[in-house]
Amino acid sequence: MKPNYREIRRYDLSPPYASAVIAENEDTGALMYYLVEQSLTRKELEIYNKIYKLVMMELPPPADIKALDKPRERLSREIKRILDRYRGLIRGTKINLDRMAYHMEKDLLGYGPIDAIMKDENIEDISADGVGAPIFVFHKDYETIPTNIVPVDAQALDDFVSKLIHMAGKHVSVAAPIVDAQLPDGSRIAITYKQEVSPGGSTFTIRKFKATPITFTQLIQSRNISPEIAAYFWLMLDNHKSFLVLGVTGAGKTTFLNAMATFLRPNLKIITVEEVPEIRLPHKNWIRLTPRLSFGPEKTNEVTLFDLVKATLRMRPDYLVVGEVRGEETYVLFQAVNTGHGGVSTMHAEDFTAAINRLTSPPMNVPKAYIPAMNIFVMVRRVRVGDRLTRRVTEIGEVQTADDVRPVFRWDPKNDVHVLVGQSFLLREIADATGQDEEELEEELRRRTRVINWMVERKMMDFNEVAKTIEKYYTKPDKVLAEVEGVAEVETT
Repeated sequence: MKPNYREIRRYDLSPPYASAVIAENEDTGALMYYLVEQSLTRKELEIYNKIYKLVMMELPPPADIKALDKPRERLSREIKRILDRYRGLIRGTKINLDRMAYHMEKDLLGYGPIDAIMKDENIEDISADGVGAPIFVFHKDYETIPTNIVPVDAQALDDFVSKLIHMAGKHVSVAAPIVDAQLPDGSRIAITYKQEVSPGGSTFTIRKFKATPITFTQLIQSRNISPEIAAYFWLMLDNHKSFLVLGVTGAGKTTFLNAMATFLRPNLKIITVEEVPEIRLPHKNWIRLTPRLSFGPEKTNEVTLFDLVKATLRMRPDYLVVGEVRGEETYVLFQAVNTGHGGVSTMHAEDFTAAINRLTSPPMNVPKAYIPAMNIFVMVRRVRVGDRLTRRVTEIGEVQTADDVRPVFRWDPKNDVHVLVGQSFLLREIADATGQDEEELEEELRRRTRVINWMVERKMMDFNEVAKTIEKYYTKPDKVLAEVEGVAEVETT
């Protein structure tokens, strides 16, 4: 550890071989993330380099590896089996075979020097800025901090970036030095290769993927949203309303979208269109589409987001979910919601006004008359609550016209609560369309809020369990409400 730094937190990553240490500079208060790993001894490294080549020759080819169920676990066992066969090379030496297997697994099957960090549940982003600069991480408790990992060799960094892109099934070269891709674990990676566009050398940014989607109950528990907001979206999606999530990079747009999509009726046909597949739904009638990019100059076989969104209109989806709109596909999405399809998406924008300005300008070019069909705008932000940075839905507005987005919920930063600030005209619209009184709908909102509160109180955070409860409410609402009331009765006695 550097001089003047003191350890303030330590936790395991891959025990007993790797742990994370958060250290603070006693003079400046600056934080640093230390990856502490058991390194190989000189003798172990010598033997490791010999065995590494032998293991490389004996492992299945990449095509066979991709076909395996849980490939990393299977290959990890294979590495240990192969190492065991070469015990003769290490007989009479003080060699830790398990430690050697750990390093071989992370180098052959994992992410090499950052493999342990990729396993850290507290890390959201990992980025390398070039040769000589430390790798940075975004830690959920400490924000952006440097690590003790510093790429010092340009060729080694180029090779590592090339390996990452190869793991993602993509190609990178000096002719095409910018690549966005998805790693085997679902994480998103953006790279620049060599010094073609980044003078400091190759760079990469990894946005880590959560294997299990965050549920709306987790968002409520973390105060990102309130139970009333969740119930509001449940009712709106049950009545075929559309919404657009707005915010900057890393604000939690896709997380919110995915959590709310759980409320869609289980029998609906849903099509998702994403550049990098991130959305996970519990629905059986679900089609996932991703674009196909071309590396050639003519791009004759390229399939773009625009092509895919246009194609979905012939597939008759009940809901069309576009991971993020940026270009001409936006017009097609708004065309879809104006012709009776449900639509959900995310977009980069600082506020509602900026969103409408962007939507109605090139390259999106959405006519102002189409804007109200996207019924609800949602603003999500990274905000500071006390001494920590977190995420909040800060405003929800209903789109009356392109010039009139009426706030319904707003986050109160002083008390860290969500407040109802306006009357919902969509509720009146639903009442007119279904022949119900507004009072009946408001009572249904209260019932669904009770169900959601019950789920949170029971600590129902698992994605599948949450989805099953919502499905059960659609088919047997009285049974679910009886369970809710039964818990309430027990708690009051």
